[in-house]
Amino acid sequence: MNYYNYFTEIEEHFVRRRGKHLLISPMDWGLIAAWREAGVPLQVALRGIDIAMDGFSARQRGSSKVNSLCYCHDRVMAEYADHLESHLGESSDGVNTPAGDRAASLEDEHGSAATLKLISERMNEITSASEKQSSGSAADGITRVIARLEEVRQNVEAAGRVDSEALERDLAIIDELLLTQLRASIPPEQMIEWEKEAKKELKVYRKRLPKETYEKIRGNFIREKIHRKFNIGELSIFRL
Repeated sequence: MNYYNYFTEIEEHFVRRRGKHLLISPMDWGLIAAWREAGVPLQVALRGIDIAMDGFSARQRGSSKVNSLCYCHDRVMAEYADHLESHLGESSDGVNTPAGDRAASLEDEHGSAATLKLISERMNEITSASEKQSSGSAADGITRVIARLEEVRQNVEAAGRVDSEALERDLAIIDELLLTQLRASIPPEQMIEWEKEAKKELKVYRKRLPKETYEKIRGNFIREKIHRKFNIGELSIFRL
């Protein structure tokens, strides 16, 4: 991940989560620089932003918005601390594993192996889909998705264990980027047809569920359609 991409990936994700376009301030760019200099991995920074924004949305009243990336700083650093803790002792130093920890270690290895297999499969599927894309922003975006997944794969491999909650959030962030790129290749009439199908299929839920819940279900319906169209499995460890 080069210097420029680290900045732009974080800026784009924050602006997308905020829900309304906002050019981040020079102070925010300085904060991103501080994160990078501190060694905060991109996925950890994005995860921290997501958790902070989710918390804000849960408490939000009226039309207030988060105006600065500084709002997310504490959560990003907390996620980084957890990340560092999860990687403690991952290097081999010849010390025997205590008998009481050996079973847990084997479970971690099994979980890591299954997770690495899932990520590799998804990367292959996305690569196959990218080969059918014309050159341009969509193809470039898919290249970014693959690079993000490779970073996640390396983190899981290095840690030798899986933090299910953190990993699932990382994959959800990447999946959102993937869908954004794939939508650009789908004819508008196809999207309209799927929206009509979703409205028909979910009609029974419209009046029974809160609007936010209904919209989430509708979004998942469209998400599944896009994944199927490009023969890409779901980016979720709960599909293991």
